[in-house]
Amino acid sequence: MEKYQGIKFEYCRTKPLFKYDHRLEILNHWSVLFGELGLAPVHSSGTYGNQSYRTSSSSFIITRTGMCPRTPCNEDDFVHVTGFDAESGVFTTEGTAVPSSECYLHNALYVSLPKINAILHGHSPLLCHFADQLNIPETHKFYDYGTPELAESALQLLKRQRDFFILKDHGFVALGQDIESAGRLTLDYYLKLITLIRDS
Repeated sequence: MEKYQGIKFEYCRTKPLFKYDHRLEILNHWSVLFGELGLAPVHSSGTYGNQSYRTSSSSFIITRTGMCPRTPCNEDDFVHVTGFDAESGVFTTEGTAVPSSECYLHNALYVSLPKINAILHGHSPLLCHFADQLNIPETHKFYDYGTPELAESALQLLKRQRDFFILKDHGFVALGQDIESAGRLTLDYYLKLITLIRDS
């Protein structure tokens, strides 16, 4: 697994607080569950993974960098990304925390897929290893985490119109019209993985 070195983009915080609704609790629930199942492994500085939901055509709420999932939900564990200036490469945010290192990935997917309202991204070496046997599409080349190149590789893969895929030697991405559907989709593949290993 790649060594985490912090975020690789600039951001400008415009407000210390942001508006949110009941979906924040749902996103937190799946963040905690992914951590417990090892789908977003917990480490000393947080977890390997990031989860988000759309708030508008060009904004989304995402887990903060270094988030360690917990209950009850704490809004300080999330950031509202309100925009991205492609020319300067700067994200604008609301909230007190540093946004997830994968903002490039989430932003690119939301912009390109207007019907998608949730993105769940985790890390499972076993899902990556058995991707072909599970019929999960995979990007052709490895790219470092948190980079525009990684985001672009995901967009190229989406030409195959799949809502669950693997970023090569990195992790999985689940897309959904809502958080619950993206979560259940991930669990479906997780169950298929367990069944494959059990029967092999």
